[in-house]
Amino acid sequence: DLGRARRRTPRPAAPESELPMLSALILTPALHLPAVSPSVQRPAAVSRATAQMSSLDRRSVVAGAAALPAAIFAASPVAAAGDRVVIFGGSGYVGAYAAQQLLNQGTQVVSVSRKSPAEQADKVKAILGSDLKLDYQQADALSDDLSGVLKGATAVISCVGIAPGGANQKDGNGQANKKIADATAAAGISKFVYLGVASELANGPIKFVFGDYVKGKAEAEAAVTKDFGASALIIKPGIIAGGPPGEIRPPGPPGMTPVPVEAVARAAVAGALGKKSGKVDGNAEIAAAGA
Repeated sequence: DLGRARRRTPRPAAPESELPMLSALILTPALHLPAVSPSVQRPAAVSRATAQMSSLDRRSVVAGAAALPAAIFAASPVAAAGDRVVIFGGSGYVGAYAAQQLLNQGTQVVSVSRKSPAEQADKVKAILGSDLKLDYQQADALSDDLSGVLKGATAVISCVGIAPGGANQKDGNGQANKKIADATAAAGISKFVYLGVASELANGPIKFVFGDYVKGKAEAEAAVTKDFGASALIIKPGIIAGGPPGEIRPPGPPGMTPVPVEAVARAAVAGALGKKSGKVDGNAEIAAAGA
């Protein structure tokens, strides 16, 4: 009997679907069997009994692992897969970095833009230097029904806006974000992040040169506050360092130190994951919020 047991066909390796369960066996109490010296001859009946006990012990261990609390298996970033964040302007400068950080934490990300999915993917690759596996959706916040792209979302980040000097600055910054905020609230999504402009910048000479830009940003901020109150996160950067390849941005006022785009993205991610709310106004506060 002992010889036949040794010649037994090896058990095939566990499939990948069982590996998380088997890896949890280290958390179950050890099953101790009496040690037997290999030099001691055991009767055939004892050998058969031991083999049966070993088989039962294996089944007991697997059954025990299956009964372990689900929380044991929730340590990996995949546990955050229930979070689904929609980023309006997800293929833009801040949006791409925020999407990358969310993906690294196991969060599903939807990028919404007026650009086609292929154009968005190309722009994200140009900004980051690598592809991102996002759910790219095409929609115009000013004219389209946004309920479809918001389905299943747990949070929304709006990076939508028209740069100073661009066309349709007032509605592109104001009404577009108002509609995004209203649609998000109507969908029952409680976490909302809006990317505005620093008070220091808005109250400076820019308001005389780019009045519609500043007015649009103010309208958007008022709409977000009306829909979400203090539960929203309003990020108000001054000058953000760098920019998408090929895009020329106006310089900031003298003495204003640009904030790294990664810091702005970290603050936005903190808001989308429910770790930060309220207002962060200015580059110093943004850097602290994303720390």
